[in-house]
Amino acid sequence: MLTAYTSGMSQGKEHISFGEVPWYAWLPTLAFWVPLMICLLLATSSLAIVFHRQWVRHEQLPYPISVFAHSLLPGPGKARGGVFRQRAFWVGALLLFCIHMNNYLCRFWPDVLIPVRLWLDFTPLSTMVPTLIRGQGGMLLRPTLYFAVIALAYFIPSDVSFSMGTIPFIFCYIQGTLAGYGIMLRQGNHLSTKLEAFLFTGGYFGIMLMVFYTGRHYYMNVLRRSVGMRSREQVEPHVVWAMRIFMVATVAFVTQLSMGGLDWQLSLLYTGIAFMIFIVVSRTIAETGAFHIGSEIFPGAIIIGIFGAAALGPRSIIMMFLLSAVLLGAPGWSSMPFLVQGLKLADMSEVRIGRLTKWIFIALGLSLLISLPMTIYWQYDQGVPKGGWLRSLSSFPFETLVKTKHQLAAQGSLLQSEAVSGWGRFAAMRPTGPCILAFFIAVGLALGIGFGRLRFRNWPFHPVVFVFLGGHQAKMMGVSFLIGWLVKALVNKYGGARVYQATKPFMIGILAGEMTARLVPMLVGSIVYFVTGQSPQQYFG
Repeated sequence: MLTAYTSGMSQGKEHISFGEVPWYAWLPTLAFWVPLMICLLLATSSLAIVFHRQWVRHEQLPYPISVFAHSLLPGPGKARGGVFRQRAFWVGALLLFCIHMNNYLCRFWPDVLIPVRLWLDFTPLSTMVPTLIRGQGGMLLRPTLYFAVIALAYFIPSDVSFSMGTIPFIFCYIQGTLAGYGIMLRQGNHLSTKLEAFLFTGGYFGIMLMVFYTGRHYYMNVLRRSVGMRSREQVEPHVVWAMRIFMVATVAFVTQLSMGGLDWQLSLLYTGIAFMIFIVVSRTIAETGAFHIGSEIFPGAIIIGIFGAAALGPRSIIMMFLLSAVLLGAPGWSSMPFLVQGLKLADMSEVRIGRLTKWIFIALGLSLLISLPMTIYWQYDQGVPKGGWLRSLSSFPFETLVKTKHQLAAQGSLLQSEAVSGWGRFAAMRPTGPCILAFFIAVGLALGIGFGRLRFRNWPFHPVVFVFLGGHQAKMMGVSFLIGWLVKALVNKYGGARVYQATKPFMIGILAGEMTARLVPMLVGSIVYFVTGQSPQQYFG
């Protein structure tokens, strides 16, 4: 049965039937995971509804992705969006579409067409910046140009795009300097207890504190109304019910973790860290439009750094690791960031959010009902992924657990760690000192940058830097954000507000052209696969 799952059961072009999947064997697994997923979906979706009014009306976040999508939609009584009547839009769209289609066709006729190079090569300068290279910043010297990111940077505050563009260089240089003194910020896999993860965690925590502080009056009124108390300002009924659903779903989530074998104290801490990740990632996408966000924060690894492995024991560790791998492997692609963007789009289109809310939960329920059985079916049909991020992530919990058990056994504390439970874990706490220090340094820096942004007019940095630092996504998109910042700065300086507004359709066209160009290889590849059964030529892969 395991071989069928890992290798697939289909023969050639013949797919297996649904009846050949051993559904009965999945019942215990689904009985544990599905209720957890439902509670997490309900809780995070409700949070998106609660945050919506504060972020859209009170703080007026830019939401560049939603603004772009709305610009393509027709207005009342119109057949198409106004941007389609702008010549600058079509110039930008056709320019990017032609570039990508030329490069895509080069995959088929490399001897006929000449590809347009979409990357810059500064690697000969690597000998001049050894500290940057030692800090794992080599990727920054050969950046790929993402025109969608350049265009998005045109619609967000300049301090955000400047921060996104410069922080990878700053962080990698600091990391390289520390490495020269034997201090390694990054080591092990994503579930290892390391300094880098605690820097991210401290930054996320600082951002979350600022989010709650900025909207403290509104959130307090929502909370008061949700428990039946009077509020000082009017709160929409759908927001009140969303808050109630969040509280019930959170209690149910914590209860399920406790029933599964995790102490309720650890369950609360784990849940709090998980919600922090979803909130900060959703907020970041609303502010920056950065559509590719990974997270170096996995609650299991963070809790080990706080308590120490000897205070947790192998059972609690593996449970938190598995929860982290399954539920938090890609928070940027979870439901909450998409809902945050969708609610903004609905608001711009003058759709009543209260009426939309019920359809949100219906859509989420249907997606879960369809995606789970189909995923299991396709894995038995074609086999599980043989490589990539998902395959690596699935192995991290067990690799890290084996390493942790060996360390505990070598210290003679393995049996003792298995006997600790409840409040006894707090008495047995042995925090990892450098990691805790890194956490508080990041919290202080995040709050300091946030204060500077509010206090000084020309403050160049934004706390969003702590969502990316020197991670893969930061190094991948950093130069494109920096170019977008530079373009916007030059347009504003030499063209003024009028030219800035006139250039917006061109930037929207760049976004539309790149998105359309990404769609064509998907359609062509699907047709090639269904007609020939062969894997198509990949593009953007």
